[in-house]
Amino acid sequence: MTKIYYQIIAALVVLLTPLPATVAEEVEQQETRPVADDKEAIDNTETADTIIAEDVDSDLLPLPVSDEMQLTLDYYNELVQQLEISGGVYDNQLSEVLSGLGNIYQSLNRHSDAVEIFKRALHITRVNEGLHGLGQLALLEKLIESNSKLKNWAELKNNYHNLYWISKRHHGDNSPKLLPVIDRIGRWYLKAFELDPNSASLSHLLNAEDLYNKSVEIVELEGDDNDMRLINSLYGIALTNYQIAAQVSSSEDLRDIRSGFRDSNRARRALQLEQLRADFMLRSYIKGRDAMQKIIDIHAKNPNLPVDMQAMAMTHLGDWFLLFNKRNSAAETYKKAYALLEQDGIEQQKIDTLFGQPRTLPAIRLPVHKEKDLIPENPPYVVASFDVSPTGKASNIQIVESVPEDNVSYLRRAKKSIAATKFRPRYENGEPVLTTGVSLRYVFTE
Repeated sequence: MTKIYYQIIAALVVLLTPLPATVAEEVEQQETRPVADDKEAIDNTETADTIIAEDVDSDLLPLPVSDEMQLTLDYYNELVQQLEISGGVYDNQLSEVLSGLGNIYQSLNRHSDAVEIFKRALHITRVNEGLHGLGQLALLEKLIESNSKLKNWAELKNNYHNLYWISKRHHGDNSPKLLPVIDRIGRWYLKAFELDPNSASLSHLLNAEDLYNKSVEIVELEGDDNDMRLINSLYGIALTNYQIAAQVSSSEDLRDIRSGFRDSNRARRALQLEQLRADFMLRSYIKGRDAMQKIIDIHAKNPNLPVDMQAMAMTHLGDWFLLFNKRNSAAETYKKAYALLEQDGIEQQKIDTLFGQPRTLPAIRLPVHKEKDLIPENPPYVVASFDVSPTGKASNIQIVESVPEDNVSYLRRAKKSIAATKFRPRYENGEPVLTTGVSLRYVFTE
């Protein structure tokens, strides 16, 4: 038995290498709502020259099974049967063997089979190690990998919930060691909403916000409310609240919005639907604004941080004002950021990275993790040319290239999205100016 077991392990190693008037501070003569009512206008990349329509993983077809691979599969299945006979269906060795079998199924893109195998291995591990056993973590990672390929959102939500729960039980509710886990799961909730933006998936945004709020609490419990570790979580809070506001703003039937918050004690079912819209819009705007301002304060109180990073934080706050049609506040904040860079002697080339060309909004980004790119190698796209006004609006939109050619649906969607998108205007000598001939590549990945 032992000899067969190690033969299989060796084989595996070889094969698998508007706001209420009472809120005086918030009032300007514009309506408080994101201007990007089109979902596609919300998705952005790092620069203004590309907009991603939808970020959707491509389906993976199962790979053919070679004779050598089939032999390995047969060995694994035989070993599973032998262990069940000798040690029972909960034999501890079964978990490791099943994990190896699941790895082979993953390598063959047979992710449904892999999920079933990993789930069984997880159950056996839980029986042998207990509900909090750390041996479950590796199996949960494998389940996350395959369920991501299958786009199984419900299963993924459960996988991440268990990952967080076990980590909390092991490290403690307020351990700083939870911060990387919280950040990762928060990112997943944001991504899940982008990939499946329906009313029910609004719960993803609430879960993401709760997690980022928790990470802020963990850091602040250590006694420093200007800790640089807060910056990432505060950006997460802002991104989450923008998505909530944009979804509420563009929803035609607010009953869908209310149903999305059915499981949350923050839902105000007694409010009329339009009051509900205004309440969430105001709530999201204030939360995002306060998070951005906190980031600026942290930069100001940490002199070791580069001045250009502080200016970038100020620029993001300006973006936030512009997204909610507060043009006066946006212009004032942009000018402060520009002046800060000039006063510190920052070279013009760096200033131009923020203000040299129009930028699609929102431009705020969480730091990039090493994740596999979900965009296909040769997606259809449209290249457009247009002008951006000093207030950040696109006009004179012209399609200069499209692949495939003359796809009316793609052309219409690209024009509609660009027209709905807000842009951070270009600045010269600290003043916003008209920019003509802006080029943007609009990518479709569905």
